[in-house]
Order: sequence, then structure tokens, then C-alpha cells
Amino acid sequence: MGTIKIKEIKVKSPLAKKCAGIIQEYSWGDNYPVKAWSELKCARYIIAVFDRKKIVGCSSVTRIASPDKIDNGKLWLANAIVLPNYRKKGIFKLLYNKQFKYAEKYNEPIFSCTSNPVIEKFLLKNRWVLYRITKDESGEMCKVFIINPTQKHLKKTHH
Repeated sequence: MGTIKIKEIKVKSPLAKKCAGIIQEYSWGDNYPVKAWSELKCARYIIAVFDRKKIVGCSSVTRIASPDKIDNGKLWLANAIVLPNYRKKGIFKLLYNKQFKYAEKYNEPIFSCTSNPVIEKFLLKNRWVLYRITKDESGEMCKVFIINPTQKHLKKTHH
């Protein structure tokens, strides 16, 4: 692993579409009924992690990531993905911390959804709570989590 850097990516940058391709390939899959770009192009904030010039991870903050559309309009930490060869090196936590810092400034509840037990454990460890269980666009079960950074008992340093 070379020099790891994290930076914001503008939606209009070609790198944003590259991030969508990584999300599609390494997380959602080509057969998923929604294309990652259709969600990522509406993001408020996109960040990518680079190993030299290669994107090795990315994530976003958006208001349209509700898997069943029920909570669209609310703030979502979304699309976090790290390439397989770069996992377990702290990159996901780096992405999460940047996402959370960005979202926290809105002083409103923040949502996230996952069907991945590793991510679920991470969220619960960081004081998120299970909000509801639903199905995603493919019909698979997923869990929606919430954290409200304005509530003192949920405040925690996420670094």
C-alpha cells in the first residue's frame, strides 16, 4: 500500500462516475435493479480514498438512499465501499469519520442501511440504533440504522 489520501469528489467530476462503478462492482452487483450512479449523482458529498492515483474506497452523504424510499429526504450515510485488497486497514473507518463529520453539521438524525453483518456491528459499536427492518430494491432484507447527533446520550467522538 502506497500513500493513502482522502479527498472530496465533486458530482460533476469523472471520478464520481468511477466511484459509482466501484460501488456497482464491489457492493451492489451488476444485476442490482438500481444503478449506483443514479443515486451517487444526487449526493451532497462524495469522498474517495486514493492509493497514489487509484481509487481504493469511496462513500457519500445523500438524501435519497432509503432502500424502500420511505425515508428519502432524510440524511443518509451511503455507498461506503473499500476494495477487497484494502479492507481491514482502517480505510472504512476513515471514510465513515469524514461522512459523519460532514453529516453531523446538519444537526438532524442520520440514517444508514446495510445487510452486511460487519457494517452492522460497526454501526452498533458507534452508537447507532436499529430503526427498522425493510427490503431493498432487489427484495432482500436490510436493516436501517439511525443516530441522532443532537442527543447528548448519543454524542461520541467518531475518530
